[in-house]
Amino acid sequence: MERIRKKRYALGSGIALLAVLAVVLLWPRGGEKGAEPDDTPAPSSSQEASPSAEPSEETRWTIEDGALLCLAGADDSDDDLETLEACTQKAKEDGLQLRLSAGEYRIDDLWVIDGVQVQGAGADKTVIVSTDPKRGSIDLEGSGPSLSDLSHVYEKTVKRGNGENAKNSITVRNANGFRIENVHVDKASTAGILVQESSEDGVIANNLIENTGADGIHITDGSSRIRIENNKVSGTGDDAIAVVSYLKDRSVTNDVTIVGNDVGYDSKARGISVVGGEDVAIEGNKIQRTEMAGIYISVEKEWETADTKNVTVEKNTIEHTGMRKDSDHPNILVYASQGKLDDITFDANTIKNAVNDGIGVWGDGDLGNIYFSNNVLSDSSKAPTNFKGGNIHLDGNTGF
Repeated sequence: MERIRKKRYALGSGIALLAVLAVVLLWPRGGEKGAEPDDTPAPSSSQEASPSAEPSEETRWTIEDGALLCLAGADDSDDDLETLEACTQKAKEDGLQLRLSAGEYRIDDLWVIDGVQVQGAGADKTVIVSTDPKRGSIDLEGSGPSLSDLSHVYEKTVKRGNGENAKNSITVRNANGFRIENVHVDKASTAGILVQESSEDGVIANNLIENTGADGIHITDGSSRIRIENNKVSGTGDDAIAVVSYLKDRSVTNDVTIVGNDVGYDSKARGISVVGGEDVAIEGNKIQRTEMAGIYISVEKEWETADTKNVTVEKNTIEHTGMRKDSDHPNILVYASQGKLDDITFDANTIKNAVNDGIGVWGDGDLGNIYFSNNVLSDSSKAPTNFKGGNIHLDGNTGF
């Protein structure tokens, strides 16, 4: 019995000794826990953890119904400009329309849309918010760009100052075949929509533009073949809709149609103006409650503008304009302080409730042929007409 115990003791001691030896041999150097048994070598001490990867294409957009749906993070507090730019570039490369879902998207700088059609889910659903009051314009350029069915607002604005275009709501630069439709522009430090750099073949239609620091819609710098239709423009810091050409411009702004718009509503200058331009049609618009003239056709020495020729003003209603206390502007004013103004036609307009005169024509420039036919004028606070120059032609008017 004693011999059996000794054998068991020796066997147990041997097993214990082997277990201790195995632990010593397998224990990791440096007192650290050993790696899990896999085939991947541990990184060397000189390697650093890789930075977080940029969002993949799959997280920035998806293709649905033949259009690129941008997956910018709507309704968060993050800036979305980088993702919107990436989506715009991808849509351009693949020739796709770019769509934005409902929600609020924040941008801290200019968003340039070059030759891409951008469509939101509706002006009351998709909202672009510019967070920098000095650099917030959405710029359209290239061939066939468009912006539709969304709102663009500024979180805050600054004074108009030097009128830099970066502070516009929308700026069209050297674009052709552009379109801006069903867009709500609310607040801008300068213009609501500015079209410049000889842009051509554009449509600005069915938009709501309000609370701008400068003009609501401004067409200039040799731009041509532009149609401005069925917009409502109110509370602008300058003219509601303006066609302007300066002597320094490469060419004269021309072939502009302004039809069916509803403008004024306490705008701080004129309702619809042509200050240097050719072949402009102003038809079927409603103009009311502007601080200066409802319709203003002119050539200005004060701003060195080009001549104005061949403007037709037809079937508009101009009511209660010239509201500024220190202004003598009538409902309609034709004025030239330099250059030549010629071939201006007013036909079948309704002109009523002027704060000052109903119609005025004056200035030291060359006032050429001005035609008034079939217009109805009533209830001016001062004289119905005040013609101080020009070759005036009257036919079939009422209340003159």
